[in-house]
Amino acid sequence: MAIRGQEGSVKFKNSAATALAVAGVRNWSFTEEKETYETTALGATAKTFIGGLTSGSGSLEMLYEAPGASTGAGEIVVEALTASDPADAVFELYFDGTRKITFSGIVTSVDFGATTNEVETCSINFQASGAITNSVTT
Repeated sequence: MAIRGQEGSVKFKNSAATALAVAGVRNWSFTEEKETYETTALGATAKTFIGGLTSGSGSLEMLYEAPGASTGAGEIVVEALTASDPADAVFELYFDGTRKITFSGIVTSVDFGATTNEVETCSINFQASGAITNSVTT
């Protein structure tokens, strides 16, 4: 059964707070990757590989909300401005009410924009640090 995109959501928790739903999220994306290591022996006629370390990164676009608001939207913007970040923020990217991708990570950038006759938006980019829990297939 297909999942409608509007059922998705994002929760964010920095080291000093509880997980908050990020208000105004328009979309999010996340890419999980696995390194591969070549294991081809001398004399082989085709390359062989084994899987290695995994990683992930992603982005979200949201309606801009000033920091200090009672939602995770302001907190995620503040996280981008934190120097010497220990990558302890927790991200929860939901497909629906139960299926989600969870990881600790770091906000790597925020891109702000304003256009006449439109609401202000910002794009957030983030990098996972450590294990990624993916319950999408359950």
